[in-house]
Amino acid sequence: MNAPTNLLSMRDASGDTRRIIGPIGPHGFPTSIAIDGKIYVGCQSAPIGDIGTQTAGAFKGMIAALDNVDSNMSDLVNLRTYYVYQGGGGKDVTTFWEKMTEVRLRYLSDPGPAATAVRVVGVPTAEHLIGVDGVATISGDRQRLMPKHTWDWSIPTPFSQGWRVGDTIYLGGQLAADMEGKAVALGDVAEQARITLEFIRHVLAEGGHGWDDLATLRICYQAGSSPEEGRATLDTILGVISETIPGTLPAITAFGVDLLYEGLMLEIDGISVKGRKQEIVPPGAMTWMRFDDHPVALAADKEIYVGGLGAPGGASLVAQSEATLDRLNVTLRAADLGYENLVKLTLFYVPDEESTSPESDIKTLTSAIKDYVPDAGPVVTITRTKNLPFPGQRIQLDAVAVR
Repeated sequence: MNAPTNLLSMRDASGDTRRIIGPIGPHGFPTSIAIDGKIYVGCQSAPIGDIGTQTAGAFKGMIAALDNVDSNMSDLVNLRTYYVYQGGGGKDVTTFWEKMTEVRLRYLSDPGPAATAVRVVGVPTAEHLIGVDGVATISGDRQRLMPKHTWDWSIPTPFSQGWRVGDTIYLGGQLAADMEGKAVALGDVAEQARITLEFIRHVLAEGGHGWDDLATLRICYQAGSSPEEGRATLDTILGVISETIPGTLPAITAFGVDLLYEGLMLEIDGISVKGRKQEIVPPGAMTWMRFDDHPVALAADKEIYVGGLGAPGGASLVAQSEATLDRLNVTLRAADLGYENLVKLTLFYVPDEESTSPESDIKTLTSAIKDYVPDAGPVVTITRTKNLPFPGQRIQLDAVAVR
């Protein structure tokens, strides 16, 4: 891939261009980064107008971000959509999703990416009704994964259940639904988790992978009416994962949301990488409040997948942000890497009770990132969620780094 003239390129020790950094976005982070044939796109949004107008604006931003690194929507293999819906649940939110998706379909290629869409509180604020990020590839070695044992969406779409790109599989969001997009095992968390994991197993198998290849999972769980209720739901899901996946478990990120289909309790996506993986064990991690049975991070080939990090407790959003970024640094250094190796950073936050405005929260988070991460840093997505897994937790981040 040749760097367009308006981009900053970073060269490795041999002088070969490995990283191409796109233009800087409104929060001061690159809109896209291309490295070794993969393109990481940070959150794109356009906070003016209704959901249709904003969806169009977000996808135009995605197209521009890809174009800036000589890519396009046909290269997109992984798409994550975060949307804000102020109404209730049930049929109304499904109708909202369908209207939003009708606009999304105007911009997607066919076949489309492995996709996840989750309802959040802000992207990063409530004025932003939708944000999208993703991963694209220029590799010709790719395979669309559409196993027979699966579920389907409530309207026709070109979305894929997964894509295999070389040795990597990108899993679209899997959930306990039928071929008409209706939730099954309504309200039964454990059974929905089993159904969802079985769908994941079939997507992996379609691409020649198994459970031992799984590198990371992202769990969106029904937040409920309180953090305690949400955590109880998550604990049930984690229990089923431990029962289902033999051997080393993947790194995980988990956050509480209101899910799309009525009666749905969870949605899970992830990344699988064929071959041996190394667990990254940061010094002091045993004292961190974290998911004890899951690794903090896994190294797979050139990539490091960092699961959900946080520093829960009574501290403010500022203090937790700084402590969490410190832990990210410790984790990267345990893999002989640094902040400069980051390509993608996703933050989920819950505001302090005394927060004056979402805008001040975003300034806090972006300032913290810029204090720690070099100027030519990763693409970034920031979303406000309903709740996070641990008591007092204000922030959680996950990340991808490349050697």
